Amino acid sequence: MAVAGVFASDQNIVGTRRGDFASAILQVMPTGSAPLLALSAGMETKPANDTIVTWFEENHVSGRVQVSSFVTDGDGTGFVLTDASSFVVGTILLNDTTGEYVFVTAVSGNTITVTRGFAGSTAVTVTTSHFFQRIGTGHEEGSARPVAIANLGFPRYNYVQIFRNAWNLTGTAMAVEYITGSIIAKNKADAANYHAEDIERSIIWGRRQISVLNSQPFRTMDGINSQITTNVSVGDANMQWSEIDLFLRNVFSRNIRGKPNERIGFCGNTVLGVLNEIAIRSSVVNIEPGQTQFGMNVSKWITPYGNISLLTHPLMNESPVWTQELYVYHPGAIRTRYLRRTHEDNYDKDGSRAGVDADFGVITTEMTVEYRAELTGGRYTAISGASTTQP
Repeated sequence: MAVAGVFASDQNIVGTRRGDFASAILQVMPTGSAPLLALSAGMETKPANDTIVTWFEENHVSGRVQVSSFVTDGDGTGFVLTDASSFVVGTILLNDTTGEYVFVTAVSGNTITVTRGFAGSTAVTVTTSHFFQRIGTGHEEGSARPVAIANLGFPRYNYVQIFRNAWNLTGTAMAVEYITGSIIAKNKADAANYHAEDIERSIIWGRRQISVLNSQPFRTMDGINSQITTNVSVGDANMQWSEIDLFLRNVFSRNIRGKPNERIGFCGNTVLGVLNEIAIRSSVVNIEPGQTQFGMNVSKWITPYGNISLLTHPLMNESPVWTQELYVYHPGAIRTRYLRRTHEDNYDKDGSRAGVDADFGVITTEMTVEYRAELTGGRYTAISGASTTQP
């Protein structure tokens, strides 16, 4: 498993990337304030070759398309669809409202010409509330080569962001007795913790920006939440299972080819309380407490559509807004990209560096994150309470 007991989307062995900062966090302080960064040790990663990274997102082409207008009328043979790009001559369609089958004889842009009442079905007046569902294609013997359909996807991009955190210790501070151990080691550890937390916040809540700061290029990256735009819902103080159920159905409706259809969820204590209350009141919800071998407290949320490894995120409990939010990600969709791996510049000179009576150092990382199939993730905000009656 990528991270034992959490997810299995990428079969990496944790800790094999030598000197990996995320892997060190997972091994040393998994229950700290940067669990997603720690878990990324087992997710896919790839070097970044420039300050901007691009990737193509290719979604499954839906075979169900709505009617938007008519060439003549609803009883005619010409229909304008919202998107006919996946249909070719020879496609068999089913009106999933009336049960009528039609056979496509011509396609021009989003307009299709069809044979009505195909295969003995009954032609019924079509309205703009109807959908045509793709059934398949049919061709005669010795037919000509059909028109090829290419799903090229669409490009997405993100900027690489520079993270830097420093530690500093004066000669006087070093001279003062420190009972619990090395004060230098403590300051370095604190700087590393802050560094991990800064990266964590940006991976989740970052927003893309490019500008100039101090006459130098300045870039920030889109976090995962900014990259997820489709499955976004807003709750209230009377949440019912049916609302959560619809959200989960949409999130699990798409998967990444070759990956388990699994998810990892982050939430605040308010959301966890609401989910547990819904679970108590509704027999269809099952949340099982558990713990991984790395010490992360993970609950297994068993849903009708797939399982979610649910973690309470400590940073989300800092904010009265974030504690009411639920983020559901596909671990196989997350890929970290590093232009410069995390490294430390130490200036340990025993308080004598260039006459400065202090030791200090800087931790630097230059990286970004890709969420490569945004339809597989979702955000639910403003979950503040559960309804006393669950359908």
